[in-house]
Amino acid sequence: MKQSTIIEHKKKYDSYFDKKVKDYIILNIKFYAICILTLGLAYPWALCMKYKAQYHHTVICGKRLKFIGDPRELICHWLWWWFLSIVTFGIFVIVVDIRMEQWITANTIFEDTQME
Repeated sequence: MKQSTIIEHKKKYDSYFDKKVKDYIILNIKFYAICILTLGLAYPWALCMKYKAQYHHTVICGKRLKFIGDPRELICHWLWWWFLSIVTFGIFVIVVDIRMEQWITANTIFEDTQME
């Protein structure tokens, strides 16, 4: 019987996610509670909190990831994206998902990377 690709790739590439299910559930509860209680105003802070915790437990090819995004930077982008979405009657929302992925990726490094 063939092994699962998860197990196969974990062994072959030393890539895995080591966060416990209980901790992951608690993290998501905190994320949604912050978003709901602040009516979405603290979404950038909640998102950064979530990615920092999630990437801290992600190892790719033996290297642990680290999220270095700053919620203050994201709030500026977030407000600008919402403004453009309103001005374009919602058309810019299509671009927001791509911009968000670009921002997340640009703020993700390997833990052992020297920062200037």
